[in-house]
Amino acid sequence: MASGNLNDPKDSPGLAHFCEHMLFLGTEKFPEESHYAKMVSKCGGTKNAATSEDQTYYFFDVTNKYLDEVLEVFSDFFKAPLFTESGVDREINAVD
Repeated sequence: MASGNLNDPKDSPGLAHFCEHMLFLGTEKFPEESHYAKMVSKCGGTKNAATSEDQTYYFFDVTNKYLDEVLEVFSDFFKAPLFTESGVDREINAVD
C-alpha cells in the first residue's frame, strides 16, 4: 500500500512527510543519526526521499562495489527505525 499526504490523519497533517524524515535518522542496528548519509557520501553516491499526495519514495545510488553495504543500512530503516526524542522534536519543526 502506498502512503502519502492524502493518507495523513486529519488531526496529524504532515505525518507521512515526518515519517519520511525520521527513517533516515538511525536504526537499532545503526543508531548514529548521520551513519547513512556519511556512508552514501563516502561511497560517492547520492540519496533522497520525497512525499507526494499518494506515495512516499526513497532512493539512493552508489556503485555496485558498495551496494550490499549501503542496502543493509537502507533496509534497516523499514525494519527497526529509532524515532529518537531528539530527532522527533527536530523533524517536527523541519516539516512544519
